[in-house]
Amino acid sequence: MKKHFEALKQHKSNNDQAEFNKVLEQLLPRLQKYIEHRIKVYEAKGWLPKNFYAPADVLADVYLNAFKEFERIHNESDLKVRLFSWADQIIGDYAAKENRIPKSKKLPVDQLLKEELKYMYEDLTADADGEVVLVNDLKDEDIEYQQDEFKPKVYLFDFDTQNAFAESLGLTADDFRDEKLRSIFGSIYSQLPETARRVLDLSALGGLTYGEIAEIVGIKPEEV
Repeated sequence: MKKHFEALKQHKSNNDQAEFNKVLEQLLPRLQKYIEHRIKVYEAKGWLPKNFYAPADVLADVYLNAFKEFERIHNESDLKVRLFSWADQIIGDYAAKENRIPKSKKLPVDQLLKEELKYMYEDLTADADGEVVLVNDLKDEDIEYQQDEFKPKVYLFDFDTQNAFAESLGLTADDFRDEKLRSIFGSIYSQLPETARRVLDLSALGGLTYGEIAEIVGIKPEEV
């Protein structure tokens, strides 16, 4: 990674953004997957209209920010934190513009762990009295804006995504082969507070350390 960071310095000094972006792609291949997933989650929640905001546009804006602000970036870890933070900020700005996020979703940090434990210990079933949504293969009829907070949608994931979650949680791919277990995990995921869900996404899909995640989300490392 240090080699990549030195290459970024060189391309920045040459004012060569095209080569700069190529190095970023090599350095953080997980960033695009993370952006794609977060947009799909926002669409499934009804916080963004389906297929209106492109992951490629978010990625381009993130890379542009990195090029403009590179002199202020101290090292590889700082770079990762800033890139994922910018991605979250851009997607959040999209949602704010759409004005679809219910105020109840904006939970203070000190409630996150309590809420997470509450949801994790509920007796969830495969359907969870909700709707099954394949997050990475959404169709028009799947995007129905959630009106009843007590009937959450149940998220299912493509196999690459679910394998990333399995690895992050200390499970195996075989653990997710059972459809009922997949649905139960999707139900738990759908009911997590947004910041807790974001922590899980940053870990599983972004491959970030607890310290990096804590800095992005704005919580203490021991709360991750």
